[in-house]
Amino acid sequence: MKAILSAFLLFSLLFGSSVDHKINQKRKELKSKKIEYRKMDNKLSKIAKNILSAKKEQKRLEKKISILEANIKNSEDRYKMLKKDEHLLSKNLRKVNKKISRKQDKFVALVAKNFSMELALEEIKQPTKESVMMQEVYELYAKKNSVEIDRLKKEITALDEKRSSLKIKKNIIREAIDAYKNERIEYQLKKREKEKIIATLATDKAIYKKRFNRIKASRRNLERKLAKLRIVKQEREDAIEARKREIENRKELANAVAKNRESYRVKEVKVASYRGGKTISPLKGARLIKRFGSYIDPIYKFKIFNKSITLKAPFSGSKVRNVLKGKVVFSENSGGMLGKVVIVEHAKGIHTIYAKLSRLAPGIHVGKQLSRGSIIGKVDKSLMFEVTKDNKHMNPLKLIRL
Repeated sequence: MKAILSAFLLFSLLFGSSVDHKINQKRKELKSKKIEYRKMDNKLSKIAKNILSAKKEQKRLEKKISILEANIKNSEDRYKMLKKDEHLLSKNLRKVNKKISRKQDKFVALVAKNFSMELALEEIKQPTKESVMMQEVYELYAKKNSVEIDRLKKEITALDEKRSSLKIKKNIIREAIDAYKNERIEYQLKKREKEKIIATLATDKAIYKKRFNRIKASRRNLERKLAKLRIVKQEREDAIEARKREIENRKELANAVAKNRESYRVKEVKVASYRGGKTISPLKGARLIKRFGSYIDPIYKFKIFNKSITLKAPFSGSKVRNVLKGKVVFSENSGGMLGKVVIVEHAKGIHTIYAKLSRLAPGIHVGKQLSRGSIIGKVDKSLMFEVTKDNKHMNPLKLIRL
């Protein structure tokens, strides 16, 4: 297992990607999220203020409607009292009118009778004691009846004036009631409008609150990623520094070789033997573009041992298959050119390493049992495939067939 982890470390050192680019990208994303966060926070504050203002206005309208209801009730009570008084006045007027009518009829009958008598007396030109007495009684009655009729007329006039005054008051109150009712309708409409505004604002608040929470969560996630990338960057810088020292050492060795004109050979890597049958290729339809084994460094002319093979994907998004039944013992995103890496442990001390994966299949995690042919993930361009047996590297082409 130490050999596997050391091989993975070597991959990370050789093929580390530009973490700086990712950090800058995440910083930009975080800055954008912060701006969006502030805008959303301002929007929520504005909505909250509008809701409070609308609720305050709604309470004012409710108070006004309550006052109007009280005014309408008081006015209607006064209106009913005036209507009752008017009814009584009208009843009294009818009584007085009937009384006057009876007196006038009686007076007219008396006048008619006396007028007939006067005509008769005037014709005979001989007044009698009875006619003279009747004439005096008629005059007294006419005088008394005239006084009473005048009194009744004055009473009728007073009643008419009072009734007219009551009608005027009643009309004023009726107009006030109508005005109150119209004002009440107006305020009720305004209240309903405020209720709609509050409901709309509450909906907007819920929507913006949901967006705000998503942005907040995204911002925290970006902050965590940025912190992780900074750690990765530091680790990468340390690895680069180590790589620089290694290059310097190699340069010194190369200079020494050039001066002494002697060939320099690296220590041969022990390769595991394998006599079992071949299994499927991890990348169907792939083409071999880098072989396993020793090759000469084109710059420094050193012999370098390549512990893996590289397979060219037939198309972007090609599926990577597990070549033997086994269990996932490593599954992480290494970053850089290695991309995502999966290591599977098999029987007989064999481990297979799949690097440069662009995506992992759902459910791939440490401890996951895989059958032969199970999909591990996908690659965009190429797959780096390595095999070890008993902690020794072996040629992957002895295990798979292309």
